[in-house]
Parts: sequence; C-alpha cells; structure tokens
Amino acid sequence: MTQDIKLTPTCSFVDIVPRSQPLTQGDNHVITARTWGSSSDCRAAVLLVHGLGAHSGWFEALARRLKVKRIFSLAYDHVGHGKRGTQVLMMKQQWLNDLKEAYEYLRETVGDRPIFVMGNSMGAVVALKAMQEINPSGLVMFSPGFDGHPDMFKLSYRLKAMSTALISPDKLLTLPYSTDQITREPQVRNWLANDPDRKFELSARALLELLKLTQDTKSSSRRKLPCPIYMFTSGQETIVNNLVSEAIFERLSAPSKRKHSFPEAWHDLMFDPVLDELVQLLLTWIDEVSKEQLSVS
Repeated sequence: MTQDIKLTPTCSFVDIVPRSQPLTQGDNHVITARTWGSSSDCRAAVLLVHGLGAHSGWFEALARRLKVKRIFSLAYDHVGHGKRGTQVLMMKQQWLNDLKEAYEYLRETVGDRPIFVMGNSMGAVVALKAMQEINPSGLVMFSPGFDGHPDMFKLSYRLKAMSTALISPDKLLTLPYSTDQITREPQVRNWLANDPDRKFELSARALLELLKLTQDTKSSSRRKLPCPIYMFTSGQETIVNNLVSEAIFERLSAPSKRKHSFPEAWHDLMFDPVLDELVQLLLTWIDEVSKEQLSVS
C-alpha cells in the first residue's frame, strides 16, 4: 500500500464566475477552484466535490494521480469553505447551483470529452442531488454522507444544531469529529491540523441546510439516474453511516451500478493508503464507461 499522500499543491487556481444571480449578498461570489492536468490533451475529465469542512485542495493526491493518466480534474470550494470562507451560505440551493456552474465551466473547458462527477462525503450527497440538473458520463460517491454515524452525530448534537439554527443561525458550532477520525495517516493528520483553509466550525444554519439536503436526497433516492454510478466506502467508518448509504444505493436506478468497500480504510479515501488501488479501479471503470457510451453514440 502507498504511503505517498503528498498534499503540497501542484494545481492551478481558477475563478469561476457564476452566470446565475448569486444567492448571497455583495459582489464576492466567485467560485474559487483548482485544476490539475491539461484540458486540451485529456482523454476524460472529473469534477471533484469536497465534503463538510474540507476544500478543493484536499483532492491533491487523487488529482495528481489522475493527471498522469491524462484525466483533467477540476475541484471547487463550496460556499463558506476554503478560499470562499467569507461567503455566507443561506440555503442548500447554493451548493447545487455551484456544482452546476462548475460543471458547465468544465464542459466548456474540455469540450465533448467524457465528464465524471465525483463527490466525497457531503459532496457525494450534493453530487447525487445535482443529477437532476446535469448529465455527466458517470457519478462516483466516496464515503457518501447521507447520514452521520450514530456514535459521532449523537441525538444531543443534532438537537442542539437544529435548535441553535432556529434561535441563532449564524452561531458557529464545532463539528463532532476531528482529523483523528478522518484519516489513519499521521502525516496527513499533521497537514490537516495546520491547514489554514479547513473549517471545523460551521454556522448552525449550514448544518441545518445540510440536514435538509440529506433528507431531500434520501426521499428522492428511488429515481432513475442518467448515468452509471460507482460507490466506494471505508470499512473503518466512524463519521458517516454506511448502512444508510448502502440502503440508498440499492434503491437507485441507473444504467449500471458498482460498489467497492475497503475493509481497512478510514473515512476519507483521498487520504488513505488504499488510494492507488482506488485510482486503478476508477481508471478501469472510466475506460469501460467511456467505451460503452462511445459505442452507443
């Protein structure tokens, strides 16, 4: 297994200017993003959607591996995260609007090449819900966060978040987990602990909007997806509820479905020693889906 989870940035930074009217106040509404690889020479592209408290830079190790296989990657920061830390989330629709804007930007950048949307944790929930608005070649969900792990997101924490959101929505609440639950890799934990763009305190409003998004996505999970789907989960999961993810995955209807679990891996597969194995599985699947869609067209 690899121990090479290097997170020193090798990306290019870009700003995506939304075409739609922003839902936040003020002019600072650009979507900050990062790219890896060559858009002109790629054979496919991926749109990477990060999780709660994270940012686009957390995909460094994955995107660097995809780059050498001629896969162009675009990862953007959710509103209120990463380089957009001063932007305010008012409603869950902002997450969906941002994904659609990033997808359209990527489509213009890579032309008619296949695009695969890949969401991590909360990002997987946003990506699945956004399938109503976009039509990628495939959807990948890493450790999807349809529900918090009951031992981590205890009922007392959930009730506190909801009540605070009603009384004082802008009050910051600390997430119930730390870097110790995200990854088993000591050097990654150290990097995360010193990451100035990580955000382990979020507004009560943001947590309530996430709850609304997960409930909305779970209630509509029986619908048919426009593309193949691949779900990856970790066996040593303590942040999200794998049982809920499995149940939702079984209810989804798609042209094809595939799933894989890494028994020894921890929550964030981007930071785990199984990353090289995961990338190989991804590349094989991307090639299969791309060839199948090319033959159909």
